[in-house]
Amino acid sequence: MKIALYITGLLIFLNSCTIVTSTNAPGKPEKAFPKAMIGKYELIYPESFQGMMEGADMKTIVEIKSDELIMNSGEGDSHMKLNDSISVNKLGKQFYLCMGKEPALNVFKVIKKGKDWELHSMNAKEGVTAEQLKPFFSQVTTNTDLDEETGELTESYIVTIDDSKIDSYYKSDVIHIEPFTLKRTK
Repeated sequence: MKIALYITGLLIFLNSCTIVTSTNAPGKPEKAFPKAMIGKYELIYPESFQGMMEGADMKTIVEIKSDELIMNSGEGDSHMKLNDSISVNKLGKQFYLCMGKEPALNVFKVIKKGKDWELHSMNAKEGVTAEQLKPFFSQVTTNTDLDEETGELTESYIVTIDDSKIDSYYKSDVIHIEPFTLKRTK
């Protein structure tokens, strides 16, 4: 759960996007990570996030085993067992990485790029409205929070994924396009 909260925290700090979490996962859960994903990686943050980390020597190492994801960002290993606080789901030939627990999942579309993997979050571009999200999901709920640093109200969205529409969402112009990248080290 610690890692899911860590990733959620990272996503919240991405100020150039609107947070979108899901009450459900797309497709069906897998019993193991795909064999091609097993290995060691460095987690490369989206460019918009890297600018906020200037001067910070933050390197996150991720090891994927058949049934576990291990992350280390300099403070020791955090273990996430598959189908506990993390899952890999398959819809058709497409894999999705889901972190957290229903009803608050962070869902990432997983795309292979050479030896590396891109993790595309469900976050939308900054300023996207619930009306713009409704064509892609079976339900959209608005959540308003007070930003403690700025004192401004921020909106995030909780959606229910419709398997028949999720691919259209990732191809739409409302999605935040900067992925996290798992860069293979071994």
